[in-house]
Amino acid sequence: MEEALMRVRLALTLAVRDQEVGVRIEAARALERIEGASALEHLAVTAASSDTAAALRALYAVADVGGEKAFGILLTTLKNPQAAVRAAAVKLLVRTGDPRVLDPLIESLEKSTPDVKAIILEALGEFREPRLVEVLLSQFQEGSGPIREAVITALGKLGDLRAVDPLLPLVTDDNPTIRERVADALGRLGVRAAEEEKLKEITPPV
Repeated sequence: MEEALMRVRLALTLAVRDQEVGVRIEAARALERIEGASALEHLAVTAASSDTAAALRALYAVADVGGEKAFGILLTTLKNPQAAVRAAAVKLLVRTGDPRVLDPLIESLEKSTPDVKAIILEALGEFREPRLVEVLLSQFQEGSGPIREAVITALGKLGDLRAVDPLLPLVTDDNPTIRERVADALGRLGVRAAEEEKLKEITPPV
C-alpha cells in the first residue's frame, strides 16, 4: 500500500512539471487530495476539539478533501457540543447535496439549540423531499421567531403546494419579518403552481 502511494506521488510530482498547463493543474490538485486524505484522521481529531476556531478550520478542510470518510466525519460532527461547529457541519453537509444527510439532520433537530435548529430547518429547503413538508410544519407550530422564519423560507424553497394553505393566513401576521418571508415563499410557490398549470395545458389527455 505504501509503495503504491509512493509511486503515485512520484508520478504526480513529475506531472506537476509537465509542459501543458492543464496537466500541471490536475496533477497539483491530485496531490492536494492525496495529502488531504492522508490527513483526515488528524483533521477529525481537531474538528472534535474544544478549540472552536481550530475545529472550524479542520471541518472546512475535511469538506475540501471530500469522499466517504470525510462525509462520515461531517455527520459525526452534528453531535459536536459546540453550536458553531454543528452549524458549520450542517452547512457543509447540505453543500454535498447527498440525500443521506436528511435523516441525520431531522434527528438532530430535537437536540439542537434554537440557532442551530433554524439553520437546519432552512437548509432542509434545499432538498425536494415530500415528507419534509410535515416535518417543517410541525416545527413551525412548536417554534417561534427565527425558527418560524426558517420554516417559511424552507417551505418556499421546497416548492410543495401543500404549504400554500398553512402559509396564507400568515400574510397578515403581526411580525413584519414573517410577512416578508411569507411573501417570498408564496411567490416561489405561485411560480410552481403556474408551471404546473402550464404543464397541464401542454400535456395531451390520456
